[in-house]
Amino acid sequence: MSFAYFTTTATRCLLPLAAAGLALAGASLHAATPKPREATLGGGKGSGPIMSMAQLRACVAQQAGIQSQNEETAKTQAQLAADRAEIDRGAAALKEGMAVLDRTNKDDVEAYVAKAQAHDKLIDSYEARVPLFNAKVQALQAERASYLQACEGRRYLEDDYKDIKAGK
Repeated sequence: MSFAYFTTTATRCLLPLAAAGLALAGASLHAATPKPREATLGGGKGSGPIMSMAQLRACVAQQAGIQSQNEETAKTQAQLAADRAEIDRGAAALKEGMAVLDRTNKDDVEAYVAKAQAHDKLIDSYEARVPLFNAKVQALQAERASYLQACEGRRYLEDDYKDIKAGK
């Protein structure tokens, strides 16, 4: 056997192996670029076309704004509830004070009137804040409705979401 025969035979044996190796490498390159993962705003099964990066960014910003408004509204609501409880306690105290008030004592009457006036100011302050709070709640409800219509249940690419959260 000559050296040329050995090289040609070895080449012929190696060619199918090399071709198979290239095919596997090509398959692994194809597998290395997986299909982008999708998710849905609000969970559940998504509908419609996949959102663009700009649409997703707008929805994420709107979602953050709604969350912030929810927290602010909850704080304001708790403060209004506390103020209302204070008004109710003050009203009960004034009622009890009226029952034991010595109407012949000018100082007692003046002290009672001062407490009643302070209580009235507290009521006026509360009543002035309630319509403002209600307007904010209505605006928040409108914002939620807008978000539901534009963003809820829409599909997006998880990589886009990660980029937005990372500030890109």
